[in-house]
Amino acid sequence: MELFLDSIGVTSDVARDLFEIMLMSRARDVALTTSEVKEGILELRRRRNQPDDFGLTDRNIQIWLKYFETVGLFDLIDDKHRFYANKRPTEAFERTKKVVAESVKYSGKLLEKVESAYRIKK
Repeated sequence: MELFLDSIGVTSDVARDLFEIMLMSRARDVALTTSEVKEGILELRRRRNQPDDFGLTDRNIQIWLKYFETVGLFDLIDDKHRFYANKRPTEAFERTKKVVAESVKYSGKLLEKVESAYRIKK
C-alpha cells in the first residue's frame, strides 16, 4: 500500500492511515462518514501502539478525503465516503489515471507559460 501511495505522491501518515481504513471498509463493503474514518484511524493507531493524535485533526482528514475524491479514487454519497462508484481500488484507479493525465497536460501548458513569462528559450 505504501509503495502505491508513494507512487502518487502521498507520504502523509494521516493519508496513509486513512487510505488503509478505506481499504478495510471496502473489504466489508461499507461506506464511512468522516467521523467513522477518524475513529477507524484512531483504532488502527492504538493497535499499532502509535500516537493517537499525530496530525489527526478533523480538517486534515477532510483535506485528504477531498484529495482522494479529486484524483478520482473516492467519492462521497450522502455524507459517506467510499471508493469511486463502490468499485474495487484497481477499478477506481482507472478513473484516477484519467484525472492525473489531464492534470499533467494542464501542468505542462502552465509551465510553458511560465517559461514564456521568464523569457526562457531553448
